[in-house]
Amino acid sequence: MNAFVHIVIFILSIAIVWFFAGVLVDAVVRLARRYQKTGFITAFFVLGLLTSIGEISVAINSGLTNVPGVSVGNLIGASFVLLLFIVPLLAVAGRGVALKGALSDKNLLFMLLLTLLPVLLVLDGDVTKTEGGLALLAYGTVVYSLYRDRAKTTFAIEKRPEEEEKPRADVWRILVAGAAIFLAARFLVEQASYFADALSVPPSLIGLILLSVGTNLPELVIALRSIAKKQTEVAFGNYLGSAAMNTLIFAGLALWGGTFFIEPAQFIATAILMSTGLVCLYFFARTKCRVSRGEGIVLLGFYVLFVVAQLVAVAHFAGD
Repeated sequence: MNAFVHIVIFILSIAIVWFFAGVLVDAVVRLARRYQKTGFITAFFVLGLLTSIGEISVAINSGLTNVPGVSVGNLIGASFVLLLFIVPLLAVAGRGVALKGALSDKNLLFMLLLTLLPVLLVLDGDVTKTEGGLALLAYGTVVYSLYRDRAKTTFAIEKRPEEEEKPRADVWRILVAGAAIFLAARFLVEQASYFADALSVPPSLIGLILLSVGTNLPELVIALRSIAKKQTEVAFGNYLGSAAMNTLIFAGLALWGGTFFIEPAQFIATAILMSTGLVCLYFFARTKCRVSRGEGIVLLGFYVLFVVAQLVAVAHFAGD
């Protein structure tokens, strides 16, 4: 099988994730609205879980094929994309983003630290069950703190006429979409391993660069719809919930697979950029509960530097 065929399979797998992710998110939102579950529980847990189906599928398939580094890179890169690409993109396109139902300063800080935790844990070069347990404990602590505050969040997805269909139809859409995304993720992991071998780079680097965007397609779909309709008041709880879910998936991967080695050099620049970017996001979000257009441009700068750093890493490993 030549390189062209692998590229075609990778693109088709991404297309399948894109399409069925939209189907899945629409279906779960219709069900949530039908049963009037539109507050914190839906935005953080339900929608956060469902928009992370790509990351979950990649994690399971990475574990089954013994290339957990693909998933680790994917999870860290996905969180970077969520908070330092999608949120800033909405701010720039919409001339600022109002953070409706914003979290308290304390819980916002906890959430950002939770999102940052996986990249800090891999800097020692391996992922252990103990680190998985630490990530799980951190996630549980944040959830408990949020529950105590009863954070109220909503999500910016337009209501559609088909929401009046019977709930059974949406249940079937969720099941079919979930199965399709899981199977597509299997091909994504296989192609990521192929590209890693072909370029002589660690599999986690492919996950960090390519899969991090591919598995965030549900959130990108929501963002693009919001921009197209000029409704850019972002459901901040949804994006933070998805980023937090990545840490929970990281915990599950570590507890399931046990200790495995990760090439730490590629994550140093990512850790620095992500730490600095999230600090900026924290202070921007505290200012009038809003990320302005100028602040969005600053945050997008961190993502540009992130992409450049990964390309330099690819050239470095390929050169070796």
